[in-house]
Amino acid sequence: MFRTIVLTISCVSLVTAISWSDCSTDPTHDAVTFTHIDASPSRIVFPGDLHINLNLTFNRPIEHALLDIEFYRYILGFPLKIPCINGTIIGSCNNIDACRIFRSILNDPNHQGDYGHQAESIMLHALGHYMQCPLKAETVIVDDAVAHLDPVPSVLGVLADGNYVIIARAKEKVGGPYTLGCIRLQVSIGLDTSAIIG
Repeated sequence: MFRTIVLTISCVSLVTAISWSDCSTDPTHDAVTFTHIDASPSRIVFPGDLHINLNLTFNRPIEHALLDIEFYRYILGFPLKIPCINGTIIGSCNNIDACRIFRSILNDPNHQGDYGHQAESIMLHALGHYMQCPLKAETVIVDDAVAHLDPVPSVLGVLADGNYVIIARAKEKVGGPYTLGCIRLQVSIGLDTSAIIG
């Protein structure tokens, strides 16, 4: 889920605020508990460094993890659901196989510097092992990890300006139920023309 969150915000030029909440309908029985998520500085520029703090617990082993993502952009104060971009995991996509993503990061030597590998390096440092399924019952504490953000093409920077809500629900099989957890992220994005590339 962490990699998906990073990929979602990586297409923007500037994030000015990130807030989160647990959106689970039954948090006492969820396999994943979020305690803390924070990203700084409050004005994150592409290119630049994103400092990440994270505290979550896998309450039990997880064999399979599938994500359903809802991605909204606010236009004139109303949320507009962004559809899934075909062939990607960007937008409102269902049944994203997190275990397959973990495997592809570990097995693809051609993308050592991309956001997925940066996320995996952060988790390796936090856990002492690579993140792969089955996921162990353990607590993940990321303390001031740094992700390096690349320049953004100008067209993406212009399109990204606005307020977003991202809801990620996790389940163990297609069709649910959502037994792994749910997180809601609210992100405000602004345009910084010095941080984009033409």
